[in-house]
Amino acid sequence: METWRVLAGAALCLAMSLVGVGLATNFRGMTEWHVRRSTSTASGSRRLPHEERIARFILLERVMGVAIAVVGLVALVDLVYNIMAGWPMRMVK
Repeated sequence: METWRVLAGAALCLAMSLVGVGLATNFRGMTEWHVRRSTSTASGSRRLPHEERIARFILLERVMGVAIAVVGLVALVDLVYNIMAGWPMRMVK
């Protein structure tokens, strides 16, 4: 098994998990900042009052953060299992 693929896979899994946890926990206002920046760029959905719309998008983004963190963790567990089993890494062509 090529070492750089294992390191790249582990780095990607850890990065995905950290971003997901950051979004899910609103770490240092990361989620709120991202939602406010996104809504100021895209000026759609004007039916709801501004703060209520922001609150709904923050909740949605936190749920997506949980999903991203879980996917990153599952991918990391799969990577470790494949390494311990001695299976080659799957390649996409």
